[in-house]
Amino acid sequence: MVGEQRDTFVVEYFDPQANLSRTYQLCYFADDKTIEMYDLKTKRLFLKRCAYPSLSPNELYVGATINVFSRPLRIVDYGDDVTRKRLTTNSGECMITVDMENYSALAGSVVEAMTTQGLRITFIRLVELSQSLAARVVSKTQRCLLLLVSGAGAREKVASVAASFSSAVTQILSESAMQELRETLMGAGESTATLKNCAVCVIKPHAITSGHQGPILSRLVEEGFYISALGSYQLTVADAEDFLEVYNGVLPEYKKLVEQISSGPCWAIEVCAENAVPALRAVCGPHDPEVCHVLFPHTLRSKYGVDRIRNAVHCTDLEEDGPLESEFFFSLLQNKR
Repeated sequence: MVGEQRDTFVVEYFDPQANLSRTYQLCYFADDKTIEMYDLKTKRLFLKRCAYPSLSPNELYVGATINVFSRPLRIVDYGDDVTRKRLTTNSGECMITVDMENYSALAGSVVEAMTTQGLRITFIRLVELSQSLAARVVSKTQRCLLLLVSGAGAREKVASVAASFSSAVTQILSESAMQELRETLMGAGESTATLKNCAVCVIKPHAITSGHQGPILSRLVEEGFYISALGSYQLTVADAEDFLEVYNGVLPEYKKLVEQISSGPCWAIEVCAENAVPALRAVCGPHDPEVCHVLFPHTLRSKYGVDRIRNAVHCTDLEEDGPLESEFFFSLLQNKR
């Protein structure tokens, strides 16, 4: 169509059967939420233009991994200069820390303030810094919440948000400190997870795309949970199948649950409280948001869920699974980085 907006990206897909990476051009048409793909090696159409309403423009940025028809596609570059110019003009990247004395209480508010400003939190992790690094980045405590934020006018917007939280939030301005913290944020490293007497809440990709992660974090703290570990992860389909294996053959929507949780970044949160697993289940509500609307209207799935697949969060269902789910994210996946 004449005058319609088209964004193009170069994406890579690792084909496990052929054991090689394939490169495509992905075209996204914002006006009608359709996509089209071309094989860059053969120069031929790979996917005819079709509707794909579950893909949001907020998910399309270099470095992201999106899920298209159950295929994880990693965005490695812009597909043309028009897209590059439109999406990078005035864009920037910043890093902030929230110190240990405040991160549990303020995490949700800080995250919500960032997303309200139109900024994207590309990585988040609760970390334990070395004493020397903590001193260099002016963090009052070695344990702190570390966020990598990007978007148009990021530096100015982040400065404004940091100022509103006083000394609890520190904007990292030193390039050398940012590089060190980036390695800490994206690398393996030690986890703050307790791996015992805990439960795990996973904020699903659709809820993150919709900007619900801040309110969800705030609600967990309001309900008396202590956030002992937090991190953003991109699950492969194989990862998702392993994590949700207990539901295979139990829930008819198992395959769609796998597709949803591997469709983009998710946030894993280890929480501690007395009777953490049943307490977290009560806050999250039943799997079906429709049931929640009627019987449990104040639950997370009632407020932020869409359907049985996009039900906002995953939560630990069985007492004995708390440490196992925590270990899956904060040990197994963390050490794969």
